[in-house]
Amino acid sequence: MRTSPRQDVAEILDFFTPIMVNAVVEFRVPEAFGDQVRQVAEVAAEVGVHGETLRRTLRALAGKGLFDDQGDGRFALSTLGRQLLPDHPDTIVHLARYRPWDLHACAEFGHSLRSGEPAFPWFFGLGYCEYYATHPEASAIFDAHMARRTSIQFSRALPLLGGLPAVGSIIDIGGGNGALLARILAAHPGLQGVVFDLPHVAQSAMATLTEGGVDSRASIVGGSFFEAVPEGHDVYLLSSILHDWDDDAAVAILSNCREAMTPAARLILFEGVLAGPNEPDAGKAYDLHMLVLLGGRERTRDAWSMLLARGGFRLDRVTPTPSLAWVHAIPA
Repeated sequence: MRTSPRQDVAEILDFFTPIMVNAVVEFRVPEAFGDQVRQVAEVAAEVGVHGETLRRTLRALAGKGLFDDQGDGRFALSTLGRQLLPDHPDTIVHLARYRPWDLHACAEFGHSLRSGEPAFPWFFGLGYCEYYATHPEASAIFDAHMARRTSIQFSRALPLLGGLPAVGSIIDIGGGNGALLARILAAHPGLQGVVFDLPHVAQSAMATLTEGGVDSRASIVGGSFFEAVPEGHDVYLLSSILHDWDDDAAVAILSNCREAMTPAARLILFEGVLAGPNEPDAGKAYDLHMLVLLGGRERTRDAWSMLLARGGFRLDRVTPTPSLAWVHAIPA
């Protein structure tokens, strides 16, 4: 049966589906179903939620194609819904999780639309990073979500990362807990590595590097990429850093990297690259998500090329992956 234009518009305006998906993923409902057909009451008791509310939620998500409603109180994950399983090869679990404070800020998108400024600090009275610094429970949730998300992204993207030398040094600018550098060093035994981040952040990286068995070839350096970046490395890597910032701030970071690099060094970004006009791309909505939270933005290939040029680089190539893209650049 074909839907009416009114129904099509209603689908576009639906804001509650991602909230429902977030909740069932949070309570591990898809994992409780797995590949089985199960009674709602049984699953509700297992995961610790209200049975009738879960039934109504799954009924709604079945209408979205994520579950199959058997009509007798039993449900199963659909083929599409199985992507909500963390071990599915095309899992979208890392995209399904939202944090309540993010949603509160996004509900104030009108402020960003009116002013061009992030709504998060306007609503909460604190910047995004300041909020986490003063709310340790929220910070722990954020760190756990990001660790899970980046693990999935890296697993998909690292096999497509080229351009690394057989021997030399790589520095992960804003490298956080060292998860990306640990994986790269494990796969490239001829490389040495450095995690560079704010001192209180970089401290956590050594445990990750040790766990990955690469601590003998790695070190951590504390500092701010807005002030200066360590010199003399062969590869400068920035993973999901520049989308946190507007163009002027991103250029400042790039310029500091360029100043630290030799002419033979290479810059590699792990970032989203937006699709062209009228092409569907979830990143186009995520672009506004970054604006609301941090004042950042996602960028097209042309925008990356222009931004890199302002920072002293020439775009070399872009390698798409199932998650983000590897953006390679060389000093101009």
